[in-house]
Amino acid sequence: MFDQVMARIAGRFGRVEPRASARAYLLGLLSKAERKNCWQLAEQAGHIRPGPMQRLLRYACWDADAVRDDIRIYAVEHLGTEAGVLIVDETGFVKKGRASAGIQRQYTGTAGRIENSQVGVFLAYATSRGRTLIDRRLYLREHSWCTDPERRQAAGIPDEIEFATKPRLAWEMISAARLTTPVEPAVAPHTER
Repeated sequence: MFDQVMARIAGRFGRVEPRASARAYLLGLLSKAERKNCWQLAEQAGHIRPGPMQRLLRYACWDADAVRDDIRIYAVEHLGTEAGVLIVDETGFVKKGRASAGIQRQYTGTAGRIENSQVGVFLAYATSRGRTLIDRRLYLREHSWCTDPERRQAAGIPDEIEFATKPRLAWEMISAARLTTPVEPAVAPHTER
């Protein structure tokens, strides 16, 4: 299955190097490596330094949203049923520093308190055949991120990304998913009287 998914998204990477790094990165995320940062993932892939992983995440040209769409379509093809449901959840990631996109002191259920963290909103698709994540959005606080162009630029946040509440992010993901994962309403069979 992994090779099928990689074959589906391979064309989203214009060069062989980022395609190979993406494969190694995903295998690292699926591995039993204790920590999943670029150093550990690079070691898992047999690299001496994390450069290839860092280039993939920061500088390589590839369309993460197109890859997401490819994976979502693949998931529906393999897991889809009429009774499929979409599930929204948010989670926080405790982080150090100030440079990562969206990072700031905010409540995160992961720690159970206010911590320096990022918060993401996620969309999962679940059916009787299985479940998988099919979308994500990073929550950016309005006054600390969305109105600070220098901070946004330093973190690599595109200009077109605007402030959105967590419910709004969820709605955007559900709307996009319904285009590729139509949820058909269950219809009771007609009976003659």
